[in-house]
Amino acid sequence: MSIEILIVRCTEAYQSKRWVRIALLLLIVLFSAASIWFGYRHLETDTPRNYGYVGVFFINLITCATIVVPVPGGAAVNVTAASWMNPYFLTMVAAIGSTVGELTSYLAGSLGHSWLASGHAKRYEQAERMMKRFGAMAIFLFALLPMLLYDLIGLIAGSTRYPLWKFVSATFAGRVLRHAVQVFVGYSIFSWLLSL
Repeated sequence: MSIEILIVRCTEAYQSKRWVRIALLLLIVLFSAASIWFGYRHLETDTPRNYGYVGVFFINLITCATIVVPVPGGAAVNVTAASWMNPYFLTMVAAIGSTVGELTSYLAGSLGHSWLASGHAKRYEQAERMMKRFGAMAIFLFALLPMLLYDLIGLIAGSTRYPLWKFVSATFAGRVLRHAVQVFVGYSIFSWLLSL
């Protein structure tokens, strides 16, 4: 059984119980708040140096796990870490971390499916048409560009039941390119500075 089917079955099984939807939504909000708190209190600029690739993975995961409220630092860490880490491996680790972090918006959208479909029927139909028409390309472009709107794409993808594997694939492809630019800019700058 795929993860997508498991998420859909769990969501449908609990759609009739309002308290479960509220509890899960509160859990996501609490996770986002905890990520913001953790990011501001515990992630220092030398965290990647202390924890290596694991630190880069978790910083990128945490900065992307919040919904709508951004936690800064992922790009700065990627640029800085490029001065002493393998840029290719660093790019992949950062992309995996941010892709895993972006699953929170997909999950939130999946959990809010019935509320969005019934409470906002017209907008939901527009979003559903958009995902059918532009799905993977929209997800890829929003994952590539440094925009705050990516969480909205994740919410829409989850609520319209866009296939999880396509969502993850398009997100990962966009994030690989985005982080490659960050890492190789950092790598080039630090290489140039060392050559002076």
